[in-house]
Amino acid sequence: MQNSIEHIKQSLQGAGIKATLPRIGIYQLLSTFKHHPSAEELYQKVSKKYPGVSLATIYKTLEVLVQNKLVNKVVTDEDKVRYDFRTDQHIHLYCQKTNKITDYEDPELDDLISNYFKSKSIPDFIIKQIQINIQGEKQHIKTKKNKL
Repeated sequence: MQNSIEHIKQSLQGAGIKATLPRIGIYQLLSTFKHHPSAEELYQKVSKKYPGVSLATIYKTLEVLVQNKLVNKVVTDEDKVRYDFRTDQHIHLYCQKTNKITDYEDPELDDLISNYFKSKSIPDFIIKQIQINIQGEKQHIKTKKNKL
């Protein structure tokens, strides 16, 4: 995944979005997250580099990115909106303890889901995107020290 300023600029312009410095900064920062941040979390990071950028600008930019399919919106079970730089079909793991969303890679499961909907359609419904969120809690495994 490339996130150089030039690549980000080209992605924005390719989608018909004016590549302003704040937009480039927001999109580039979003590409660096391993989890899926909220607009507020992005604002905290972006405002350090671009002090004049408001939270409203963050929200507006994120909406433009979502509308132009450069970013996906992910809604948690608490109806909180998070943003995902990845726009390909993939599965999310949502930790109810930490409220973090991470990507889960399983090509076999992806194929199973895709093939299912290729063979079965939902009446009067056109599927545009499939998002699967698996909810649970990340377990921290404690290791036992060897006793002599």
